[in-house]
Amino acid sequence: MKQPIATDGASGKPFSSAIQAGGFVFVSGQGGLDPETGQVVSPDLRAQTLQTLENIRHILEAANATLEDVVKVNVYLKERSHYQAFNEVYGSYFAYPYPARTTIYCDLNFDILVEVDVIALSPVRKDD
Repeated sequence: MKQPIATDGASGKPFSSAIQAGGFVFVSGQGGLDPETGQVVSPDLRAQTLQTLENIRHILEAANATLEDVVKVNVYLKERSHYQAFNEVYGSYFAYPYPARTTIYCDLNFDILVEVDVIALSPVRKDD
């Protein structure tokens, strides 16, 4: 059975921020958007990466999970030149053993420079 994860910043878009199913939490792609305003936080990659990972942390917490539960990360970067700066911020959020990760360079919507989606182990919910 799948269960959507409710967060304060529901997007009103035709997808869930995350779904809990089969012992995992699947978090939809997150970018450097302020959840209150829906606006890009900064034209700076580091600032966008920080916001992106904080958005993911918030969604995982709503599912009673943490960044330590993440087993797979997909990263979408607008520019190859952003790889090192992204890794510097990413390394402050994840520790060994690092999640499996794929990085793809692509065009992203609006002024977003980075988007990240994750899969995390789903702990037993306290209300189950």
